[in-house]
Amino acid sequence: MIKEIFKKYKRRLMFVFVVLFLLVAVLVSYNIYRARRRYEEQAVMAQEYLDAGSYEEAIEAFKKAMTMKYGNKDVLSIGLAEAYAGINDYDKALEVLRSSYEERKTTELKEKIEEITARKADYNYYQLISYGDTYYANEEYDKAINEYENAKLIKSKEETTYVKIVDAYIAMGKYDLAKEEIEEGMALIESDKLKLKLNYVDQKLKEQKYEEILNKASEYIYQENYEEALNNYAEAIRLMPQVDTAYTQMAELYISLDEYETARAILQNYLRSYESKTAKEILDKANELIEQKKEKQRILNELYIALNVADTEAITRIMKDGFFTDVIAPLAPYYYSPSGDVKLTMAYGMMIYDKNTIYAGGFKDEMKKGIGIYFVLNPEKGIDWYYYQGEWSNNMPNGMGRTVEAKHVKDEEGNRQELITKTSGMFNYGLEDGLMQKVFYTNNEETGCVNYTAQAGVPEPYLDENGQEIMADKPGYYVIGEIYNGNEPSGEYYSVRNGTTFSVKIQKEKQNGR
Repeated sequence: MIKEIFKKYKRRLMFVFVVLFLLVAVLVSYNIYRARRRYEEQAVMAQEYLDAGSYEEAIEAFKKAMTMKYGNKDVLSIGLAEAYAGINDYDKALEVLRSSYEERKTTELKEKIEEITARKADYNYYQLISYGDTYYANEEYDKAINEYENAKLIKSKEETTYVKIVDAYIAMGKYDLAKEEIEEGMALIESDKLKLKLNYVDQKLKEQKYEEILNKASEYIYQENYEEALNNYAEAIRLMPQVDTAYTQMAELYISLDEYETARAILQNYLRSYESKTAKEILDKANELIEQKKEKQRILNELYIALNVADTEAITRIMKDGFFTDVIAPLAPYYYSPSGDVKLTMAYGMMIYDKNTIYAGGFKDEMKKGIGIYFVLNPEKGIDWYYYQGEWSNNMPNGMGRTVEAKHVKDEEGNRQELITKTSGMFNYGLEDGLMQKVFYTNNEETGCVNYTAQAGVPEPYLDENGQEIMADKPGYYVIGEIYNGNEPSGEYYSVRNGTTFSVKIQKEKQNGR
């Protein structure tokens, strides 16, 4: 009986135990399911935030998911690292990955660490490039180069870095440093861009050298060291034969030295191969000066001949001509010799002192010496022209000679007449000294003459047969001689103002002609 009762309760207990076990199992399974479900929802939400670019929300979601009991910790660590990378916090991303890798050394974590490390390098690289670009845009080239150099430490074989550093040096005009950077880059990488930059920089360096040579030439010209200046121009031409500057400046120098034919040859040689408006203009100038030089030589020779034969009509015509006044006279003092000799130590030639004053004759030690003629246009008011022809020494009229002066007046009927006075005799340092004679002409016909005596330029009074002075018609004047017509006395006398001194009309002259 008891056994039956025990068996009956044992079956019931077993049933209750099984039921309770099943209930617990169901409850545990349900809790596990709910935990997994919450994890999956959290993980999905974190991934969705990550995919949407909501990195801050993704970080919080991944962190929460990682605190849950279930789930793939490697996947969560990688997701969290991606979220940190999304906000460019690569150090935090690597911290998460390395912490997980210490616990679980999986291939996925190792590869992700390598990937994030590379992305961090890229980020830092492009950030430095961006900083450099900002400085470059603001023309702060030194700061830009510093940022680009820092970027180069991260990626030493990146073409962009070298190109940007080169561009900054070019912008600063530091082509030598630009070339060094190009050569450094080309030693590490193959780059068509750097090759193009090298060609550009080499050209700029050549242009810089070209300008330096031209500047040296200009300095030599300032120092009047023309030989060295010409050597520098020749060096510049060899360096850049296609550029016209050295040719034109060399030609201008030759023109300034009156070597017009040489200047023309230089420019013609350049223009055979290249076009240049400037070179053509200077060539035209050289050709014009060559023609002008020929005309100048012709006129100077004509004037020289006219002076030597005292052809006053030809002399005055030439000296009043526009070519003489505009081209030759501005060169004064200017020395001309038919022989081409320009040394005045012992020579015979012509000196142009200004547009109104010229001399032709002998020179010694740069002074007038020997026989010569000194001609002046408009020496003083009322006189058209004047000249002294005769002996010279110590740069002054000394010895036998004569002066001739001409002026034009109108007679009572208004007719224009040319009056010429010729005075001959001895001169001492430009002063009449001794027996003198004046001959008067009207329209080239002799109208009278007078003989008188002068001492140191002062004419002596004329005395009658009794040794008495003859009174002049005008007060303040005195008679110096009787006027003759031919060989017959006219009965008229030539008088001068008291205090008169007869001398050669020497003008103030510019010296050191060429």
